[in-house]
Amino acid sequence: MKKLTLVAALMLLSVFAFAQKPVRFGVYLSEATPLGNMGSGTIKKTADYPLGDLRKWALVDKAGTDGFADYGFNIGFDVTVTLPVEGLGIFGGIDFFYNTNSSELLDCLDEYAKFAVKNTPYVSEVKYTAPNFMNIPILFGLNYLHNFNHIVGIWGEAGIGPNFRLISSYERLTDYNTAVNVMFPDGEYVTCIQEKDGAQYKSAVTLGFKVGAGVMLWNRMSIGLDFYHLGSAKIEATRVYELGGTDYADKLADKKFKGDNAISASELLVRVGYHF
Repeated sequence: MKKLTLVAALMLLSVFAFAQKPVRFGVYLSEATPLGNMGSGTIKKTADYPLGDLRKWALVDKAGTDGFADYGFNIGFDVTVTLPVEGLGIFGGIDFFYNTNSSELLDCLDEYAKFAVKNTPYVSEVKYTAPNFMNIPILFGLNYLHNFNHIVGIWGEAGIGPNFRLISSYERLTDYNTAVNVMFPDGEYVTCIQEKDGAQYKSAVTLGFKVGAGVMLWNRMSIGLDFYHLGSAKIEATRVYELGGTDYADKLADKKFKGDNAISASELLVRVGYHF
């Protein structure tokens, strides 16, 4: 991953280094609608875990390919170098995507928390931190801009490059109203009044691409529609397990998870940008 990051950074810097024509900078902001597996998943309120167990997310059965991501946001920056062909340029850019969780997933986790408190005498509270998707693509490609007059023009672009997918940690924190004994696979008993269970997900590098088009106003403000396909990758996780603030993850037999199913990520954006 470090090597790919370095290569992408060098390619982005090369846009400056080899610029023989005017250079144009752009910054933009947009909402991000998740598509593909990342944005899929429909579940009802239930006392059972969604996806079976988010520690084993995407490991087994068809449900493991649902991402349960919801609307998010995108911020980006790009550099375009003019080519000898009128209206045509090459660009390099970096984006940051953040997507929240779907209401179905959050409602299900809330329902499970209420069920655990109601039906387990020694449980006083259960709190969840659901995982969120973050994607950072670094893309390079061609840009076309044609201004009809000093007020309005049209633009289009397409690019390809590496995408870095990150998933924030999943956590379930259970508070007990009395001390309980927990036994580990090795037979050891630990007495605690609080339990934290969850997972930390490994980052992944995928190949992504984008296409987009829209209008340019006053040769400064762009408005358009972008589609990003950010690739597909399996989920790998390390279990987090603590009792009373003490880490016991190394005592668990199932502390590493690696999925057989992959989650694909795509985003649809309504983009507003400023260029200078």
